[in-house]
Amino acid sequence: MTSPDWEHLCTFLAVAGSGSLTSGARDLGISQPTASRHVQGLEEALGVKLFVRHSRGLTLTEEGAAMFGEGRDIAERMDAIFRRTQDAEIAPVGTVRISAAEPIGAHAMAPCFASMRDALPGINLELVIDNSPANLSHREADIAVRMFEPTQLDLVARRIGSVRIGLFASRRYLDRHGIPSDFDSSSGHTWIGMDRDAAWHRFLAEEGLSARDFGYRCDNTLAQIQAVRDGVGIGAMHVALGARDDELVRVLPDVQLPPLEMWLVMHTDLRGNAAVRAVFERLVAALIDYVETPETGGASSPAPR
Repeated sequence: MTSPDWEHLCTFLAVAGSGSLTSGARDLGISQPTASRHVQGLEEALGVKLFVRHSRGLTLTEEGAAMFGEGRDIAERMDAIFRRTQDAEIAPVGTVRISAAEPIGAHAMAPCFASMRDALPGINLELVIDNSPANLSHREADIAVRMFEPTQLDLVARRIGSVRIGLFASRRYLDRHGIPSDFDSSSGHTWIGMDRDAAWHRFLAEEGLSARDFGYRCDNTLAQIQAVRDGVGIGAMHVALGARDDELVRVLPDVQLPPLEMWLVMHTDLRGNAAVRAVFERLVAALIDYVETPETGGASSPAPR
C-alpha cells in the first residue's frame, strides 16, 4: 500500500459529504474528472473501495463510511491548527504611544502594562507623562487619559468614571503629630499642596485659604505623593492610590474634595488600527478597576500604629 495523498483525502471528504463527485468538485473548485481521479487514487493507495457507484450517484461502502468519520475528525483538527496559526499571524503588532498625567501614568498604568506585555507581545508601549493634554490630531499620542470630558468631534472617548480624592498621611507622620479631627485642630500639621498652579490658587481663594497655609508646596504631583509617603505632612491624592499603600492612612474622610472625571480617548482615524484598539480596550478595563478600588489596607485604618 502506498502512502495516501492528503489532497486526495480532502477530495474524498468533500465528495462523501456532498454525496456526488460533481458537488464535491464544485465545493473544492476543481473539475469533476479531477475529483474522480483523486478518489480513485485514494482507493488504490488504501487498497479498498470507498464508494459504490450507481446511477443515482455514490454510496459509501463500510470501509468508506469508517474512513469518512475518521478523516473528518482529522480535517477538523487540522482546520483548528490552521486557524490558530492564522490568528497568531494577525495578532496586533506595532508601537502605541499613550499620554497620561503624573499619578495615572506613574502608578495606575504599570499593572496594566505588565499584563499587556504578556498578552500582546507584538506591541511596544510608549508612555508620555505630561499634565498638559496631548494633541491627538497632531499624533503627539495615540491614546490619552484625560481628567476632563473631551469635546472634540474627531475623538473616540470612553468615560472611565470619577476619581475620588482624599487626604492622606503616613503612619510615622501621624505617630509624631497625631490625627487631626477637623481643620480647626490641624494648625499644628504640615499641609502639602501646589506651588504656582493657577487653578489651585483659585480653588484656595474659593475655600478662603491661602498658599501660606501649606508648609510644603510643589507643582509636581509625584513629588507631593512621595512627600506624603516620607512623612513630610498631609496631602491630597487619589483614594485608589492611597488605598494601595499600607503605610498610608486617610485622614478627615468626611472632607469632600472635588472628584476628577477620567476619560480615555483616541483619534477616530485610529479605530481601524488593531494595536491601538487592543491597547485602548485593555486600558479601559484597567482604569475602571483603578477608579473603583475599595478603601482597604492603610486607607481604612482608624489610627496609626
